[in-house]
Amino acid sequence: MNFVIPSGLVAIFSVLTWAASAQSADDALQVTNGDFSDLTGLQERADGWYAGVPLGWSTTVSVEGSTNYSIRNQTGDFVANVSALSQTQPSFVAFTQEVGRLSAPGEVTLTFELKESWHSPDFYLGAAIYDSMSIAYPLAVGNFTNSGSHTLTASNVPAGTQIKIGFWSALGFPSLDNVKITVRPNE
Repeated sequence: MNFVIPSGLVAIFSVLTWAASAQSADDALQVTNGDFSDLTGLQERADGWYAGVPLGWSTTVSVEGSTNYSIRNQTGDFVANVSALSQTQPSFVAFTQEVGRLSAPGEVTLTFELKESWHSPDFYLGAAIYDSMSIAYPLAVGNFTNSGSHTLTASNVPAGTQIKIGFWSALGFPSLDNVKITVRPNE
């Protein structure tokens, strides 16, 4: 017996399949503790500061005591001091997080906020989206020197790519907050 599926149903099924793949792509990538409000494992210090590496994030900064001032409570809003969590000299170390595997080819967008610096108005923040297997060649990289909302986009990222995000400070004390990642599947 042969079944004929009306073309309208095929179109609806196609849209539902695309929406499901878009949803699964978004579900596959997620930033943990992007607002830095989860203080688990951090040591409270004086004047609203916390020491340590925030939950969900990684760094291998080797300078003794460099993460003593990593998170700051700015009137109820927690921000990451990227200067304390990264380094560019004597070797490069970014403040990073693995955010998941891309389930379908698409465009990956990193959004974040840079707050006014508490110490010096001038800063230079670098940000990147990486394939975790090849971090020497970022999928997208940007430099940011002013406060406000920012985005960084990597286009045509292949399905199966393990995505990692990274931030570093080359100058001053950038205050990072509200880090998010989104995916738009290729059409």
